Amino acid sequence: MSTSEKRASPRMRTLTAVMVSPNGHAHDAQVLDLSLGGARLRLPQDWTPPDGAHLRMFFLHDTDHAITLEGQVTRVAVDHMGVAFDPAQEAQVRELFDAIGAAH
Repeated sequence: MSTSEKRASPRMRTLTAVMVSPNGHAHDAQVLDLSLGGARLRLPQDWTPPDGAHLRMFFLHDTDHAITLEGQVTRVAVDHMGVAFDPAQEAQVRELFDAIGAAH
């Protein structure tokens, strides 16, 4: 049995601020790792999402404007959640990767 990870997209580890908004109410969180398909976020201290929740995410990482992405919660754990990005946002996801990658 192989223990290698079989993800569709490679992950980049980071610790980046993000604001998540499930319904117009903002919650501060942190991105723990990022791929072209989604992200793993530390759970906000004031909110735990249900599986399947739709989120708008505002990434404020060293850019002159927030990079906004839409996504859906795919997994909720004790201290983090998995989010899949909506597929039609590849240009914005690549912009985010470039911004975070330039800082690392």
